This record gives sequence, structure tokens and C-alpha cells, in this order.
Amino acid sequence: MGSSTSADLKKILNPYLEQYNRSTEAANAEESVKLLHPQAVCIERNKSATFGKEALLKLFKEWYEFTGPYIFDKYDEKYTAAGDSMIIMDTKMRLLKVKDKSQILKGEVMHIWKKENEKWYIFYEQFHVIE
Repeated sequence: MGSSTSADLKKILNPYLEQYNRSTEAANAEESVKLLHPQAVCIERNKSATFGKEALLKLFKEWYEFTGPYIFDKYDEKYTAAGDSMIIMDTKMRLLKVKDKSQILKGEVMHIWKKENEKWYIFYEQFHVIE
């Protein structure tokens, strides 16, 4: 993957990103967590870190109680390979309510996706809310 372009790397992750989007649009924490690596960590920059599937499931449930179903609208996306088993996704994002497309929040998110057993999982997520 060393010579892959950002577009090539996005294409690799697209099926997983689509699955993730379906889970956020349904506010389904169990489905969201299926995309997380067993050693996943989620960090809200300068605020908190959550590690482990059980704790992350609780976090996702609380998050969806706050946001409700939403569209994960990414823009200014950059994808970078880190060896053959990791892809870094760095993007700006808006979370939009499914019902009326109104903005819930705006920010930045970085995912490190790790390949294991021919599947890709979110190994690391760091997000920062701007507004």
C-alpha cells in the first residue's frame, strides 16, 4: 500500500465507512462497536479517553442519546497508509440530524484503521468538537 493514493485508500475503507454510516444513521451502538478493534481507544482531544469494547459500547450508547441518529458528513478527507496493515483517515466532519439535516456539531476526527484477518477495524479514534 506504500504507493497508494488517498483515493485508493479511501476506496479500501469505503465498505467499512458505509457500514459505520448506517450505524450512526440508526444510532445503533452495537453495530458501531462491531467496527472497532478489540484493543480500540476513543479520545476526545484534551478531555477524555475510553478503552475496551465494553466501555466503548457504553460511550456510544451515551453519545447516541445525546445526538440521536445522524449523518457523518466528512470533508477535506486525507487518507495515508502506514505500512500494509494501517490506514490513517484525517478529516473534518459535521454531524447532521437524519430527520432534517440540521447540524448537531462540527469538528475534526482522525481514525487509524487496522487490518486483521482480512478486515479493517477502527483501532484509534480521536475527535475534537469545534462548534
